[in-house]
Amino acid sequence: MTWLVSSSSDRAALDVVDGAGLYAGAGPHYSRRTPGSKTFTGVGKEIVLISDDCSAVWAVVYQRTPSARGTGGSRGRTGVADAAPRYVWRNMLFRNLGTSLSSGLIREALVVTYREWVRKYGKLPLETLRTEIDPKAIRGSNPGCCYKKAGFHSGRMVRRKLYLDAPCPTLIAGVECGCCPKSAAAEWVRGQG
Repeated sequence: MTWLVSSSSDRAALDVVDGAGLYAGAGPHYSRRTPGSKTFTGVGKEIVLISDDCSAVWAVVYQRTPSARGTGGSRGRTGVADAAPRYVWRNMLFRNLGTSLSSGLIREALVVTYREWVRKYGKLPLETLRTEIDPKAIRGSNPGCCYKKAGFHSGRMVRRKLYLDAPCPTLIAGVECGCCPKSAAAEWVRGQG
């Protein structure tokens, strides 16, 4: 299978995310806040990929995090603007409704994401690419299993969500890195075979 560059407003991608069209009855992805809306990534830089058979979607966004409490003037609040805005680079959605192995799709999507990000935006963000998983919203008993098999690591629970960091571009390029644990590096190499 091949990943194709798409967008968060692509009808085929929206069908996978919302469980509509060919996937009617699958229900929306658990992270989907407003099923039926015209886009699904929100504001920020994005790379959205769809599989060539239109059965899987991968979306990565680079967004500013909400301002620290008591700063800024959003939602009627007053105060001093946040002096040090923070950004997050995250895989905000992955959904596979096809028969391909999810860990393999994630591995391929990482390679395409890093390549396309540089092509589209000039360079990768300084922040580590991460994902978050709601363990209560998945069917399996091992939250993030397909991500872990694809080399994601450093699992930590924050506000009842599991956060995992992606293998870095250096590791994916086949060069040893100091930022990924050996277990993630071994998982990435094992998946190459």
